[in-house]
Amino acid sequence: MQSKWYLEMIHKFITGRRPLEAQRRSAFGSQDGYLLVTVLAISVLFTVMGFALLSAASNQFSISRTSYYADNALYAAEAGIEQSVHQLNQDDTFTGYSTAQVFFNSSAQGQATYTTTIANVSGSNAKTITSTGKVYYYNQTTSPLAFKIIKVTVVGTQSSGFSVATGPGGLILSGSAAITNSNVYVNGTITMTGASSIGTQSNPVTVNAANIACPKGSSPGSTYPALCTDGSQPISMAYSTKVWGTVCATGQTSTGPNNNIQGGNGGSGLEPGCTAPNVSQPVYNRAGIISGITDTESGTSGSYACSGNKTIALPANVELTGTTVSWGNSCTITVSGNIYIPGNLSIGGAVSIKTADSLGNTRPVVVVDGTINVAGSASMAANGSGAGIDFVSFKNSTGDPAATPTGTNLYNSQTMQNVTVGGAANSAGMIFDAYWSEVLLNGSGHIGAAAGQTVSLNGAGTVIFGTTLSSGTQTWAITSYQQLQGS
Repeated sequence: MQSKWYLEMIHKFITGRRPLEAQRRSAFGSQDGYLLVTVLAISVLFTVMGFALLSAASNQFSISRTSYYADNALYAAEAGIEQSVHQLNQDDTFTGYSTAQVFFNSSAQGQATYTTTIANVSGSNAKTITSTGKVYYYNQTTSPLAFKIIKVTVVGTQSSGFSVATGPGGLILSGSAAITNSNVYVNGTITMTGASSIGTQSNPVTVNAANIACPKGSSPGSTYPALCTDGSQPISMAYSTKVWGTVCATGQTSTGPNNNIQGGNGGSGLEPGCTAPNVSQPVYNRAGIISGITDTESGTSGSYACSGNKTIALPANVELTGTTVSWGNSCTITVSGNIYIPGNLSIGGAVSIKTADSLGNTRPVVVVDGTINVAGSASMAANGSGAGIDFVSFKNSTGDPAATPTGTNLYNSQTMQNVTVGGAANSAGMIFDAYWSEVLLNGSGHIGAAAGQTVSLNGAGTVIFGTTLSSGTQTWAITSYQQLQGS
């Protein structure tokens, strides 16, 4: 044994090698060291990555939070604009909200407020509204987290009274259609279905229905229209409909199946025994306008045809020929006087139509022998004096736009939908008149006034009327929008 141990020591001394068992222990120890270093390196890497991800998440949260506050500040500023326009429509002398108005205040959203100022635009019938929206922490009003300032221009439009007038065809409301800010004068009857409404509890209106819509039937004869004396109710209402205001309806004894006719705040509801007036429709001298024409141009090609983003200045007393004159695309059209279109008129796309400022308070008339169709997101604006455009269709059941339909011809004409206003068109200050036929409003937004033998509203739109056909105050509508600054 001693000899073997001695020989191993000699061999180690000569070769420099350690015994086999020692080598194994050394190798295992070396591997343990490498593993430890690797684990530490991976740990450091994951730690760095974790901090990087945490920092990125924190930055993203901060950016999202800032954007959230900025969006809410913009919403608050826009709410200030909407409320200021509403107040102007109640009082032309309103000067804005000098004291901060609370838009919302909750632990989840914080607190948002708005202030507004209203200034007159010199030399015009326009005003500017500047609104500042601010967002704070919940229940706080110092050190805003974000703010936005926007400025709009509004124009007041008026002619003289109510904005809805019909002949014997009457007023027809269906779906959720609503008339909220106009008195209503109907020579015939009123039919309301769905959840349609006239007026609101806080803003009741005047409603008149003269019940001049007899004899009934598809061929009423030459005596049509005459006062109905058969005991029928001139206002027909479904269960979920509502009328808020002072209601004078000849022969009406019922307030509806669900007590639908209410006075609201200031109205008197149904007035028993009242005889509604037979109101004259707006009168347009078609022959006189046509005789004043001094220029005839193509409405489908050439200088006055709309295409792309073309700018067109239509002069006064011009006739535009073509089966259908289309005002669409992104054209900008300024109307400087009366226009005669023997065909149809189609208004759509993103066209912008405006009354020339040179006309002052004079409203130009667009006489159309065919149909008028307004759709898309067309924008129409009154000039600085508040003068819009009157669009009038003379199409009727006789086939002759120069004719004066009576009796059964008038009855047949009043169901022809020759004027249609739909989509999201903004037509503040404009009057649409189906002289012998029916106006159909099936969109939503602003419109000046509607007149015709029949006026129909359907769908889910609330039509805000602004231009009166008889006597009344101004209605203000937004014509431009600008975001000034914010954080």
